[in-house]
Amino acid sequence: MKVYVKGLMRSTSAGCVFLVAACLIVAAQHASVAADQSARVLSLENAWNQAEVAHDTQALSMLLAETFDFTDDDGRFMNKSQWLAHIRDGVDHYEQLSSSGMAVHLYGNVAIATGMYQDKTTKKGKGVMHSGRFTDIWIQRNGEWKCVASQATLINY
Repeated sequence: MKVYVKGLMRSTSAGCVFLVAACLIVAAQHASVAADQSARVLSLENAWNQAEVAHDTQALSMLLAETFDFTDDDGRFMNKSQWLAHIRDGVDHYEQLSSSGMAVHLYGNVAIATGMYQDKTTKKGKGVMHSGRFTDIWIQRNGEWKCVASQATLINY
């Protein structure tokens, strides 16, 4: 009887060790995939800045879902076509647009990107600097990330 119990305890312990090891491997794989997806969304955020500075609405259109909505730092609300027209018409003449402190939080096929932005624009011949925070919501469909909503808030110093 003692031999049977010892053998059962050993096999149960070995099974628990195997189960824990398998869970750790799966968790590591999920962390790697999450890191890859976060890096992908961050690269899309940077591509967005470059396209916006260049008034490249074709590139921007590829980043945005058809249902994209934008709330600007002054409270204006624009859908995708309105926002692309705003960029195409060159309302904002950027000399610089950059993001910092960006973070991406993944929730399945949804990514929430947050960070700070700083821009330098020319208005009426004068350079104007703005700083703000942004929140972008991305959805992954068919292996592609598309931004469905963006919101910007100015930081007043």
